[in-house]
Order: sequence, then C-alpha cells, then structure tokens
Amino acid sequence: MKTGAGGATALTIAAQASAGAAANGNSHPANIMVLVSCAGWPVTDLTKDHFTLMEYFEVPGQQAPFSNNITSFRNVGTGAYLLQVKPINGAPWRSGHHIAQILVSSADDRQGQAGVKLIIR
Repeated sequence: MKTGAGGATALTIAAQASAGAAANGNSHPANIMVLVSCAGWPVTDLTKDHFTLMEYFEVPGQQAPFSNNITSFRNVGTGAYLLQVKPINGAPWRSGHHIAQILVSSADDRQGQAGVKLIIR
C-alpha cells in the first residue's frame, strides 16, 4: 500500500458523472458514481461524511455551485458509491461543463481524490 503525507494510506478514486434528470433551468439531481479502492481491493465501509465535493469553475449564469450538496448517497457495497447532487439553495442548473474535485478521507487516515466533469445541457 502506498502512503502519503503523514503516513496516510492512499485510496484510488475514479468518478463518472451523468446529468440524469438535471437540465438547463431545472434543479433536478445529477448523478456521480465514485469507485474507491485500496491496493486493488474495493473499499466498502465509507459513508456520506467521508466525501467532500468541490465545484471550482463557474459556468456562465450559474447562481450557485453544487459543492458539498450531496442530496442522495448510496453505498452499493462493491466499492461503488452513488451520489446525487444539486446546486445549493435550489438554484437552477445552467448548461455547461461543471468541473469538480472529489476528496475521500476516512477516520483511519485513508485518503484519495479525483476530478469529475458533469455536462449539463
């Protein structure tokens, strides 16, 4: 296992996003699937509190980001985690490429991160 700063165990994170029901002008949730593994083994013991989501780039017309607004969370039990996100305060989505960073950390000092692009049309 790889260790990082301070002896933290490195997690491998991969993510894919889909607009789902989210579209320009509405505030329906978008979907993000996050795969988490450690040394090739699925990590199955995480909760919503272990995930931090940060949207960094503004999309023209977007009133609020979806940073840390995980409205639905499901641990599938295979190392896959299904997140649904919406803009903060019920703001509507705007068309564009929404770029975010997903940070995963656990109480036993396992950490990892990945980027994800959510395309809203």
